[in-house]
Amino acid sequence: MRISEVARRTGASAKAIRLYEARGLLPPVPRLNRYRDYSEQDVAWVQLIRQALGLGIGLAAITRLQRSDGQLDWPAVLVLLERQRAAIASERERLARIEVELQQVADELRQWLQQGDGLCVLAAAGCPVGV
Repeated sequence: MRISEVARRTGASAKAIRLYEARGLLPPVPRLNRYRDYSEQDVAWVQLIRQALGLGIGLAAITRLQRSDGQLDWPAVLVLLERQRAAIASERERLARIEVELQQVADELRQWLQQGDGLCVLAAAGCPVGV
């Protein structure tokens, strides 16, 4: 099948598919009358690559998951998935801390506005002139 059909079926652009091939993520694609002739296996690879990208796994990491015979190193895939989950958990904790800080600042500002005494409650950060 032609690249346009692979693109339609996978949601990947033709440019992205060519990039995957250039990076060695797809096995060499045979040509038929000067056009690449993609197989169902190629479609499956493109879908897998797009799924990995959607999970935040970059092309370089995907490349490292391939064995020398072009097949995936499934134990390495599992390790990468667990690392990605740990990174997401860490990011979630970081964002939760930021959310708490934002809420504290908003609460302090709300209180200051209600009191109307003109004293800046954000003195530690330095109040803007005229506040």
